[in-house]
Amino acid sequence: MKILENDYLHLVIRLIMGVLFLYAGIGKILDPLGFAASIYNYKLLPEPIIGLVAVILPWFETLAGAALVLGVKVKGGAIAISGLLVLFISLIAISAIRGLDVECGCFSGVERTVGWLAITEDTFMLAGAMFLLVFDRIKLTPHRIFSSQPKEIPRRK
Repeated sequence: MKILENDYLHLVIRLIMGVLFLYAGIGKILDPLGFAASIYNYKLLPEPIIGLVAVILPWFETLAGAALVLGVKVKGGAIAISGLLVLFISLIAISAIRGLDVECGCFSGVERTVGWLAITEDTFMLAGAMFLLVFDRIKLTPHRIFSSQPKEIPRRK
């Protein structure tokens, strides 16, 4: 299908995914104690490592989101985001099955509780990240747009 190979579709999905993860990561960086409380509520991690996860994970999300927005190391960013989403979907599903009624801690300032709606939303985001991996079309990046001499990226066969 020709539309799946459209550079602009790839750009839109890349920017949406990147901005979502930048927003999620920066919100957690600005409120590490709130994010640590969200992690604690899942009751899946030992208490001594919750603080470490609450500090490291948001930076990982932010860097992966920035990679997509800037068009730099897009495959790495998409792989990182895919891995994070698989982890998040698993944690939310486990918590929903256990009957926990907690805030997921996904986005600062957005009420999003653990449940099947959150799993569905994360699954759509995972599909977006997988799209970026499968349809490797990294042509519309700030570097390529503002460069005086655009360079062609060799296509993999």
